Amino acid sequence: MSSKESELKAELLNVFTTFKDAHDELVACLNADAAYPAWIQQVEGDHAATRNMLKSIVLNWSYSDDGQEPGSTIQYNGLAPCSIATYMAVEKVNEQRDLLHKQLMKMDSLENELELSDSEDDDDGDRLSKRAMTRLGYPRFNRRQACRKFTALPYPVLSAGFFWNRYRKTTKLDREQVQARLDKLLQRSLAEHDAIYDEIERFQAINDECLVQVFPESIHRRVNLCINQDGVDKRIQRYAHTPIFYVTTPDRPLPPKTLLPDEPAAKECRLAKRNITIESEPYLPLLDLYRLLAKHRK
Repeated sequence: MSSKESELKAELLNVFTTFKDAHDELVACLNADAAYPAWIQQVEGDHAATRNMLKSIVLNWSYSDDGQEPGSTIQYNGLAPCSIATYMAVEKVNEQRDLLHKQLMKMDSLENELELSDSEDDDDGDRLSKRAMTRLGYPRFNRRQACRKFTALPYPVLSAGFFWNRYRKTTKLDREQVQARLDKLLQRSLAEHDAIYDEIERFQAINDECLVQVFPESIHRRVNLCINQDGVDKRIQRYAHTPIFYVTTPDRPLPPKTLLPDEPAAKECRLAKRNITIESEPYLPLLDLYRLLAKHRK
C-alpha cells in the first residue's frame, strides 16, 4: 500500500468518525424532542413509529437488502418540527455530509495516481473509496444517500404542499466544446468511425456559435412551504426527499399539508414548452445536441 493511499484512508477514518459523531448527536437531540409531533407520509403508525422512522432516516447510509438500484436513494417526504438544538445538530450533520462527500471524491480523483497493492487490485475493480468504506464496516455504503443534505429551517412552517416536479436541464456548448466532444468520441469509439465522421461533417457544414445539450427528464419530490420568518409570512420551495426540519415549539400542532400524489401525473414532455428556442430533433444525434431555431442563432 502506498504512503499516499494510507494517508487518504487515515483522512477518511477521521472524517467518517466525525461524521458518525454528528449523526449520533442528532439522534440524541431527536430523542430529547420526543414531545414534538412528526409526520412522514410513507409511515402508517403512531407517534412513536414516526419518530423512530425519523431517526432511522438519519442513520440510513447503506443500500437496503431488497434489490435497491445502484445510485438510487430511499425517499420519505414529511415534516419534523424541532427545537433549536436539533436544528443546529442538523446543520452540523449537513456540514459533515459535505466533508465526507468531498473526501470520497478526493480519493476517487487521486486513485489513478496511486500505486495500489496487489491485494487492493483484486477487489473486482471497485473504487478506492468503496473499498475503504467496506473496510470501515460499510460494504453496502450508499454515497448519495449518506451525503445528501437535510432541509432545516430556523423558523416555523405554516403550511406545506408536496408535489412532483418535472425538470429537464439544457446547456449550451460553444463550437470549441462541441469539437472537443466529437474528437473524444472518435478516440474512444472502435466501431462507429463512419457515423462519427458523418457528424463531424454535419457540424462543419454549419456556422452556429453554439449547440444545445438536452439532458434526460428528472422527476423530484418538492414542497411549497409557507413560513414565518422574522414575523413575516413568506413562501419558499424546497426538495422533499427527506422530512423537513423546522424550529417551533412542542405544543404547536402540525401545519395544514397537501399530500404527495402516489405517482407523478402523466404529462407531455415540457421541453417543447420551456425550450421553444431549439429544433425538435437533434442535429448531432450521437452527442444528442440540438440547433437553436434559425431566429435565435447568432
